[in-house]
This record gives sequence, C-alpha cells and structure tokens, in this order.
Amino acid sequence: MFFSALHAVGVADLLDIALVAVLIYALLVWFKQSKAAVVAKGMLVVAAIYLFSRSAGMIMMTALFHAFFAILIVALVVIFQEELRAIFERIAVWSLSGGQVEMATGSDKQADVLTRTLGDLARERIGALVVLRGRDPLERHLQGGFSLGGDLSEALLKSIFDFHSIGHDGAVILEGGRVTRFGCRLPLSKEGAKTARFGTRHTAALGLAELSDALCIVVSEERGTISIAQDGKIETLRGAAQLEKRLSVFYSEKQPRPRQDQVREFLKLNQREKGMAAIAAVLLWGLFVLGAKPYRQAYSVPVRVRNLPPGMRVASLSPDKIRLVVSGQMRDFYWIDTRRFEVRIDLSDSRRGSSYMRLTENDVVRPKQVLLEEIDPSGVQVELADKSVRVLESAR
Repeated sequence: MFFSALHAVGVADLLDIALVAVLIYALLVWFKQSKAAVVAKGMLVVAAIYLFSRSAGMIMMTALFHAFFAILIVALVVIFQEELRAIFERIAVWSLSGGQVEMATGSDKQADVLTRTLGDLARERIGALVVLRGRDPLERHLQGGFSLGGDLSEALLKSIFDFHSIGHDGAVILEGGRVTRFGCRLPLSKEGAKTARFGTRHTAALGLAELSDALCIVVSEERGTISIAQDGKIETLRGAAQLEKRLSVFYSEKQPRPRQDQVREFLKLNQREKGMAAIAAVLLWGLFVLGAKPYRQAYSVPVRVRNLPPGMRVASLSPDKIRLVVSGQMRDFYWIDTRRFEVRIDLSDSRRGSSYMRLTENDVVRPKQVLLEEIDPSGVQVELADKSVRVLESAR
C-alpha cells in the first residue's frame, strides 16, 4: 500500500523530505556533541511510542501524549536555553558570512608562536589560558577583561601571563591572528565529573568549549602540562609537539576551503546520523503527509451468526463471505488487522426454514478509524433446521 502510492510523489514532496532530513540531521549532530545526548535517546523512544499509538488508533494514549508534548517543549526550552541560543547564533553567522570566519593568512606562524610560547610557560610552571575563536561569536560568553587588538607574539603573551600582570589570571582571546582581549573571565563548566581533577582555568576552558566551537588551551602552573578543551571535551596533551599538530588541524578546519573539498568532507562525516535522518524523514512524510490522504480498501469478510435459537442449526448460509469497502486516511490502514473485520447476523428472531436477512452497518464489525462505504451483497440467505433432524440423518 505504502509503496504503491509512491508514484504520486512530486518535486514538492521530495524537497519537503530533504529539508526535514537536514533538520533532523542537525538535531542529531547537536545531540551527539552536547550534553543533550541522553535526553535525545529518551525523546526518540517517546516519539516512537507516540507514532505507534497514533497509527494504531489508540485515542487515549495519543491524547495523553499531546498534553505531555506541550509541557515537554516548554521544559526543553528552559533546560537547553544556552544550547538553543548557540544554534541560532551559528545560523546567523552562517547566513551572513556563508559559514566561514576570516582567519589570518599566517596560520603556520601563529601555531609556531603559540607552541613555542606555551611550551616555555609550561616548563616554567606559569599558568595561561588562550582562546582561539572559531566560527561562533564569543562576546556574550566573555566577562571583564581589557581590549587590546595587538598582533600575536611571544613577547606579548609572556608579558600578559607574567605573574605581575593585572590580567594574568584571565583568558587571552585570539581572533584572526590578533589578540583582541585579555584578562577575560569565561563561563565555568557544569560537568563536575570532567573537571574534578582540574583547576579553575581548566573548568573555564571547558565551559566555553561546551558553548562554542572555540579551541581553548590551558597551561597548568601546578603540573606544568598543556591541555586542550574543544567541542565539550578536555584532554591533557603529551607535550608541545602534540599542541602544534592540534593547532594545525584547528586552523585547517577553519580556513576557507574549495567547495569540492567541503562537499567531500561533509559526505564522510556522521554517516550514521545522515542515514537515521533520511529514514526518519521518509517515515514522518509517510505518516503525516502520505498518511493523511484519503484511501479506500475492499476486504472479503466472513459471516458469523449469533443468538441462534435453541434447538436450531444453520443448514445453509449463502454467501458465507461479504465484500466490504471501507475508507479513511491512508495511515489508518498501515497497521490494520484484517481479523478485526467481521459480519455478524442476529438470528434471535429467526424461525425454521429459509429467510433473507438484509445487512446494515450495525451488523459489521470494523476498526473505529475507518468508515463503511459499501456492503456487497447487501444481504444473506439463511436456512435454519432442527438439530434433531441432523441426529436422525446421522443415525441412518
């Protein structure tokens, strides 16, 4: 039934499915990269139960889910307000700048300066926190600090993080190869399990990495180690050489690339999420779009008798099957059980002999979600006889 109706799919339907698939894919990737991953799994389970309940015609369950979803939407907005704000910021940046942030041309030189300087600070046990902006705006996450706008250099970084500097406890913000601000306070991470063995600088670095795509580099004055926080995760590096590699990867990801390379990279990333999004979009289209279209179906239904008078038997019943034509929305037929169709005739007022019984809608048992349109034939011929007659004939 579902596949036979696919010939009616038009260009608008294909575009509709594609856009919904993109939206679902974006949500899946966001759930995967954020703390909402566990919530997403629960939502998928609830959504699957809701879709099954609606398709199966479970009216009370569907009504309960409608009330639940109204409350759930408000709760999700409150719980994930920071994440939602970040999503809308990324959409705005992408729409205004084509998804790219202009980076400085000398990325190799910048990586060399950062690697050499932060390596020296780690050996000297001098704490530092450097933030490299990605595509996401950072302004609303930063508090305090001082504007600078100076070119990145080893001397500048070491003077900022010198113990006697007024801004040495804060973060240095790098944008496009320039130090735009220093001495900034960052939002602290709420993931206590990830930051239990770290100090305030690491907690602040992870907090910003959870809210943006920035790369945060931390030098620990207690351990003399270099750590990186990115995409909601934090890890301690083995040394300055590994930092250089990570910086090279970060700059290459943020640099504008040829369109062909972007398409090729996109096709390789998150293939499981892409498949799930495509399947989900097709299923939703089949349920809410194709499933909403009118549909008619004919069934051959057995005839059953009830309230047979005492001492009587059915000698003949013609025909013993009736053709019923029912209609409804196509989704009403997806999981319909044909065993629920039946024609029942009431013989409580019948007498011995042959009689013609006209069938009405009251004689038809069917699922509630479909409408009865036709009964063919419109009646049955029933012949009743005494049970004793059959006994005598059997004895002979």
